[in-house]
Amino acid sequence: MKTLIVKLVSAGLVIGTAAFGSGYQCDGYSSEGVEWAVKMYNHASVESRVPAVLVVSNEAAGTLLRRSDAEIKKVNRRNTVQYVIEGNRKIDADTVIFQVAHKEGKETLEPGQVTTGQLILVKDEAREVIELTCSRYLKN
Repeated sequence: MKTLIVKLVSAGLVIGTAAFGSGYQCDGYSSEGVEWAVKMYNHASVESRVPAVLVVSNEAAGTLLRRSDAEIKKVNRRNTVQYVIEGNRKIDADTVIFQVAHKEGKETLEPGQVTTGQLILVKDEAREVIELTCSRYLKN
């Protein structure tokens, strides 16, 4: 009986923590017509909005950048949320900013609901802005 209780409690903890991961899956085109994709996932814990993984890729080169946990700085702005990460040579940017038009605490995006975003690549003083269409991701 004790073993059964331990298994049920363990199963409940796994199900309870895995059901709340969320994030965004986005895509858009650069001015040169290259398709870009951004995926950002929060930690899978109850009501978490703590960034876990951010991945940037494009159709020409595949995955260009992946950052996780403390490497992602989250900035809540008036009408957007920004995720700021250090760039690399592969993406050819010093700083990468993923910005999504969603204000946490003021509005709710349901799983699959669409919003807009931007991928901003900063190198020296120059900025390239790629407009994105983002859908809300909810792990279930």
